Amino acid sequence: MQFLRDTANARKTWAEKAGPRQLVDSSRGPTLSALLRRIQEIEGEFWVRLLYTHPAHWSDELIETVSQCDKVARYIDIPLQHIDESMLQRMRRETSRQHIEELIAKLRLGIPGVALRTTFIVGFPGESDTDFETLLEFIERIQFERLGIFKYSQEQGSRAARMPNQIPANVKNTRYRGAMSIQQKIAHRLAREKAGRKLKLLVDHPHVARSEADAPEVDTRVILSEPAPAGQFVWRRITASRGYDLLA
Repeated sequence: MQFLRDTANARKTWAEKAGPRQLVDSSRGPTLSALLRRIQEIEGEFWVRLLYTHPAHWSDELIETVSQCDKVARYIDIPLQHIDESMLQRMRRETSRQHIEELIAKLRLGIPGVALRTTFIVGFPGESDTDFETLLEFIERIQFERLGIFKYSQEQGSRAARMPNQIPANVKNTRYRGAMSIQQKIAHRLAREKAGRKLKLLVDHPHVARSEADAPEVDTRVILSEPAPAGQFVWRRITASRGYDLLA
């Protein structure tokens, strides 16, 4: 409750919107970093998972906090939507390609073993073949541990729906398949490389668990050869992979 009261009071302090031009600063009021450090003090064994974080709002302090708090999963969900500079501007993402590239490098350096999850949109109005090829190169080079692709959907009344150069459905479908084909190869290789390793798993069902790198319902599973109590943490050796999933 005290943290909530502090947050309400801080609204008077935070006059500017946090982002690339106005960095998060814990000295000015409560932040996510401060909340995570308080959660770290709670007794018990659990994971806190950061989902749907905006790339504009990450700070060096937050990266350091995640690295130091072992109850915060080494898993960052950071939807990027695209990487081509012109596409980021059309999508009004508030971040440049340089900012994104530098942030990814900081996350991987500052949080050893982190699993990065992101999502991209293909077929957004005005996306050229060159823009799409830029995205494919980025996906292949960065090797995201978890990645999803969405086809742009023209939502009635939205700003994007009124934009010129809407992309035909067949082009969206082709681009979707092309991007997913690259990521599938990356994901299958990363899964195979885990064979022989012993991982800490959270059991969802007696024969189904997930690792620190897997959010419920959206990421891969670990199939257990021997049952374990649901809701408990267990250590199991990975024996093989089956598509996206691991066997243990």
